[in-house]
Amino acid sequence: MIGVLLSKPLAKAIRARRETQRHLDCLTRQIAARAGRQAIMAKVRSRARRRSGHRLYHQELADRLTFERWRELDALMWRLRVQEQIIDEYKRSDDAPGLPIAG
Repeated sequence: MIGVLLSKPLAKAIRARRETQRHLDCLTRQIAARAGRQAIMAKVRSRARRRSGHRLYHQELADRLTFERWRELDALMWRLRVQEQIIDEYKRSDDAPGLPIAG
């Protein structure tokens, strides 16, 4: 049974983790979209890459953009790990036997 005092911090921690995960997903989508746009523009400018190289070039661009924003990505991933630890602690404390709730 989840106590009232423990459920509010747990719910808050879960909401914070979801928000951080959304931010990380948004950042990842932005990087992929930007790499895709840059790859298309490079393909348009250089018709020599007509058949081969578009996917490889797209991945290289995505890797470069990820590297450029590694600090932000690393901070978000670190925050997710910390939030997971907090949630696990709350869940463990909820599972621990405690005093019966007076009703």
